Amino acid sequence: MSGCRLSVLALAACLASALLTAANVSAAPGDAGPQLASLLWYEESEPGTDSYPVRIIVTAGHVRIDDDDDNGDFVLLDRITRSLYSVSRGEQSILVIEYRAQEQRMPDDLRLDVVIEEHDTVPTVAGRQPQLISLMANGATCYRVAAVSGLLEDAVAGLADYARVLGNRQLGSLQSVPAELQTPCFLSRYVYAPDRHLRHGLPVLEWDGQGYRRSLVKYRSGEQVDPGLFVLPGDYRRLRLEPAGS
Repeated sequence: MSGCRLSVLALAACLASALLTAANVSAAPGDAGPQLASLLWYEESEPGTDSYPVRIIVTAGHVRIDDDDDNGDFVLLDRITRSLYSVSRGEQSILVIEYRAQEQRMPDDLRLDVVIEEHDTVPTVAGRQPQLISLMANGATCYRVAAVSGLLEDAVAGLADYARVLGNRQLGSLQSVPAELQTPCFLSRYVYAPDRHLRHGLPVLEWDGQGYRRSLVKYRSGEQVDPGLFVLPGDYRRLRLEPAGS
């Protein structure tokens, strides 16, 4: 499991096996008026796929992830309730992933290490020199990032919120993941420390040994965005993602 695409079915697959039930929930509230946002555009690729664009819009109340299309599919995080919504235009459906508080205590036998390298040959971003960071678990290199400290810290905080909510949800579905797939890298990356690649600043490049790669193309901060980008379609069918075994 590397990067997760944005469709309803793909997001569900990224969160492992689950039960889908009809849900009568209110739409996530949109921001009341034009909001200041940070916008990030990445180019992402995974094994067996062509590269595709990923746009991330972060406000104080929401994180929206889409394919750089205001009218396409999108994933929305309500940062206040920590609920996730995955909207499929084609299916006219919304996958509702409600947050459930649970302890995310790291197993005693899971050892995480970080190796930080300084390389002045890496191009600067906004005049800042990225660090090359190797994220390790039990001695194995899980993935790497080039990150810039102090840049777009509000966006980094929103991305961390999103990663932690996904990790919380994956923990609730961990029993459905085959034991042979629960490697130290999987557990650290997707369950117990899903935000650790963000602890050193804004990622401008992420990659792993399985073919996942995400690179920053451009960014803007302090932009006014349409509050409608954070409003869920009111007439779409709602499905709730339930943990396996619930």
